Amino acid sequence: MNLPKLGNTQKQGGGGFPVVWIVIGGLIVIVGGYLISLVTPSILPRAGSAQAVLIDDLFRFMLFIGGGVFVLVEGLLLVSVIRFRHRKGDRADGPPIQGNTTLEFVWTVIPAIVVTVIAIYAFVVWQQIETVPPNSQQVGALGQRYAWSFSYEANSETLPPDVNMDAVPEDVVTRISSEEGLTFTSPQLHTWVNQPVNVSMETDDVNHAFWIPGMRIKQDLLAGRVTSIAFTPIEAGVYRIVCAELCGGGHGNMAGIVTPSGELSGAWLIVHPDEETYLREFYYPELEKILYPPTDPALLGRQVIQNYPCSGCHILDDLGWVGVTGPTLNGIASRSARLTASGYSDMADYLHASIRNPGEYLVPGYNNLMIQFNADPAQPNYMSDADLDAIVAYLLTQTQ
Repeated sequence: MNLPKLGNTQKQGGGGFPVVWIVIGGLIVIVGGYLISLVTPSILPRAGSAQAVLIDDLFRFMLFIGGGVFVLVEGLLLVSVIRFRHRKGDRADGPPIQGNTTLEFVWTVIPAIVVTVIAIYAFVVWQQIETVPPNSQQVGALGQRYAWSFSYEANSETLPPDVNMDAVPEDVVTRISSEEGLTFTSPQLHTWVNQPVNVSMETDDVNHAFWIPGMRIKQDLLAGRVTSIAFTPIEAGVYRIVCAELCGGGHGNMAGIVTPSGELSGAWLIVHPDEETYLREFYYPELEKILYPPTDPALLGRQVIQNYPCSGCHILDDLGWVGVTGPTLNGIASRSARLTASGYSDMADYLHASIRNPGEYLVPGYNNLMIQFNADPAQPNYMSDADLDAIVAYLLTQTQ
């Protein structure tokens, strides 16, 4: 058998030939990883917070590395298929390679360095997004099946500039002047650009997960615990709030929707351009609903019922509710069959009992998923008698 001479083989290859191809291959890997990392903005929602920018940069860096590895592996496979393909008439065995210490060292050290760099980078980003600035807006969030509600604090220093305290109910004046101040709720989360927000979250039933994709924030709500999440919006707009933990049949209703009339319903994050706009368009109008409540019980009830998480389960066209896990409230005041089945002779009494003790009578076809609204402030899901009377007065106007 005639064997090729080693000297001739080396001369054919050329001294710098492998180095050139290594450099070219390295450039292809780097450029390929960079091009792949450029697709980040097209696969993620717009970055609406300072935390989102940090997370997107980290994701882009990881995509750059992953893209480079992808190009490298696929490139080596392509080269191997072409360079070492089976040739006609070649029946020889491959060379008996036992190992390459240098190669094994390289492919062990380089991944170790990459993983270490990513871990350090991710830890720095995590520390930055977990830091809560001292001037943060404090908002409470309550997750319930199947709706979110957000609570805002008010006191004598945050009242509208032209407030007429003589027209404010005495109990409201007392609450504003107290150390705890006044708290009002909304189904939507409001803030303004460049204002850090710290959201303290609780759940009254099962576990939920608070997620705003545009802000790149997500935090679990765990039964019996208070969790929190912080973010700083950098772009005005409307961002969807989603529950990312499967919590039951109405899980999808915890995400904000747009009604057929084009109005926002359910949980949304609304970022106003500045604090003045936030106060003018949201904070002061919501506060004035409490400072100057309507004298008509039905109008008051229509206002009050929207502070409770009823929209996640019930259908009510008047308010744009599209829940599916609870009986419809359309025409509730005309449903005399409910009185016959439940044993009540008066619709007002039936509605009172259904809210205070929802498990006492169940509409056929529905399970007992409704939370019980208690009259005792020390109990969870507190609903005052005044709120209950107003809500019943409003529901009595819903006739067929």
